[in-house]
Amino acid sequence: MALVDDADVVKRLVALADELSDAGKLRSPQWRQAFLAVRRHVFVPRFWHDEESGTFPARWRMVDGATRDHQEWWNAVYSDRTLATDLTAAPGDEGWMHPQVTSSTTMPGLMLAMLEDLDVTDGMRILEIGTGAGYTAALLCERLGDTHVTTIDIDPELVALATLRLADHGYRPTVVCGDGAQGVPSAAPFDRIIATCGMDHIPPAWIDQCRDGAKILANLRGPFDAWPLVLLTVENGTASGTFLSRSGAFMPRRTDPTEPFDYRTTIHTRRVEPARTHSLLDPALASSHRGWGQLAQQHLRGMTCQQVYAPDSEGLITQIATPDGSSWAFAHHTADRNQGHLVEQEGPRRLWDELETLHEQWTLLGSPSLERFGLTISRDSPPVLWLDHPDSGHLWPSDEPQVVEAPTK
Repeated sequence: MALVDDADVVKRLVALADELSDAGKLRSPQWRQAFLAVRRHVFVPRFWHDEESGTFPARWRMVDGATRDHQEWWNAVYSDRTLATDLTAAPGDEGWMHPQVTSSTTMPGLMLAMLEDLDVTDGMRILEIGTGAGYTAALLCERLGDTHVTTIDIDPELVALATLRLADHGYRPTVVCGDGAQGVPSAAPFDRIIATCGMDHIPPAWIDQCRDGAKILANLRGPFDAWPLVLLTVENGTASGTFLSRSGAFMPRRTDPTEPFDYRTTIHTRRVEPARTHSLLDPALASSHRGWGQLAQQHLRGMTCQQVYAPDSEGLITQIATPDGSSWAFAHHTADRNQGHLVEQEGPRRLWDELETLHEQWTLLGSPSLERFGLTISRDSPPVLWLDHPDSGHLWPSDEPQVVEAPTK
């Protein structure tokens, strides 16, 4: 790594801290002090830049601080940007391989906002799921002391590099190579758990490894990829809490360190002639309205969902199917001016009809935003989505969505 001017580091950190404070992401003097103490460049000696953002496959170029890219690297490292730090070859269409991001260092503003939301106090023990480059673990070590910090990642190479870089900065937390969904029982109990990878559920192991009163902050992903952040409090083996106004969009958790996350989705359907109808429910709404997107995501949890372009170039299609393919629905995004969106569906469950009924409920409830929803998770029952309060009566269990009567007006 090229020599760096620490006076310039301090100047840039102060300027970025002021920017994040003005944006409401950095709110406490304790986290500001930790942020100013950690040198981000130690954890990001190089990163990958997408030369043509939005194209597929991406055109990646390495930006290395030890080369003529130094100034570009320097400016990026001390900005509020997410930087891709590791690529792995992934299978593409027709057998082609293309590089896919398997690790990144999240934009400092998002990480600090999440750490502020966790409400950390001195003496707490914290578990980070997804070590990555090690930068967030460094912030935690500076704030709490490294003996109070445990971090886990599935990738042994990332774990080794993060351990070395943390040590270079003077931090020696417990760094574990393993599946983050299992937690780290040997270091439990924890007062806080934070996941810096996208999860499709909250693992029971996390709840089991929490003290009463502990908090879990995680980025949940599902069929519609709404990517909400949920903040849960653990009491007596049950975790319950609300969704936050900000989203996360972290990379999904991997279960195999040798493979990137497989974003490809296969919709298995029976070869039958589907029923064709038209719907006024816009398939794009689940992506544009996070409240409705989360409710739809809860209803379809465990199913397969993807957006593809129609072979005849008529535009996007949202495809949904049960795991066995016995029920499926295809909804066309391009609407007919008079009839609405073409929907093709088949099977014992009319999945798009179910979503239409659910959307009517959501509309009659006042089209509530994401922050009005909450989630309760316990080992002995399915996760339950609720509106405003766990006892409100407006409940949606994940395995068999409950029909909720809309309030009378």
